[in-house]
Amino acid sequence: MKKFRNRLAVLAAAAVTAVLLGGCGGKEDPDSGNAGMAEVLGEKGVFAGEGEGKAEQSGTGIAGESAKDTQVDFEALKKENPDIFAWLYIPGTDIDCPVLQSTQADDFYESHDAYGKESGEGALYTELANLTNMCDFNTVIHGKAPLDGEKGLFTDLYEFGNPDFFENHKDIYLYMEGNLLTYTVFAAYERENDSLIRSYDFTYGGGCEKFLADLYGAREMGKNLREGWEGITPYNFLITLTARSGVDADRQFVVVAALTGDAAGKIDRAVEW
Repeated sequence: MKKFRNRLAVLAAAAVTAVLLGGCGGKEDPDSGNAGMAEVLGEKGVFAGEGEGKAEQSGTGIAGESAKDTQVDFEALKKENPDIFAWLYIPGTDIDCPVLQSTQADDFYESHDAYGKESGEGALYTELANLTNMCDFNTVIHGKAPLDGEKGLFTDLYEFGNPDFFENHKDIYLYMEGNLLTYTVFAAYERENDSLIRSYDFTYGGGCEKFLADLYGAREMGKNLREGWEGITPYNFLITLTARSGVDADRQFVVVAALTGDAAGKIDRAVEW
């Protein structure tokens, strides 16, 4: 087993650079943590249930939160539903929603909204195989993009299929209690509508490498890949956003992004081979 600790892999246009940060549940790095969070959130930024100085609520989202105004109150969110562990915000889209994980069933939020009520729209969710601290190699977040033309929570993912949009919209923000993670999108494409979690064993380095080999090995039409990001390894931290194809139920559209910012310095894991 090879240990990965206190390192966040940051990929530039043509190289991979290691940046020292703290580990999951570890102590906050005063230089990289608070400064990084302040830079991203701005002076009015509120996160993790910190109430003083809170910006006026926009009224969007569960419990009135919206990351567009840098306001995500996890204390309020967890009162609405304790399954909420993160908030996903993608600038340039309408994706500004909580992320949940159910202890009842992997696909519970396929048919229930963020309040836990039955809903055809569902909610954004991860499966139980993924940790909720975002320290897995690949955290897979599911959402719906209906086949009937109605707008779903992940319909706007398809914007990343447009090369111009893909080129000009790189960053994804994931708010967590006490942290803000920044991811940079490096791949967007359609694939078979099967379970990534069940197709690849992301708990081992070999399974991570297989996913990356398949991602870069298949150069099918319509796949967008950001140049200079071929240096991704099992020591990176990824999120993959999945939406069922709006045209073909046997296909899913995926957007893959790599962690490039860990404001509180908490992301860390051991990689086994």
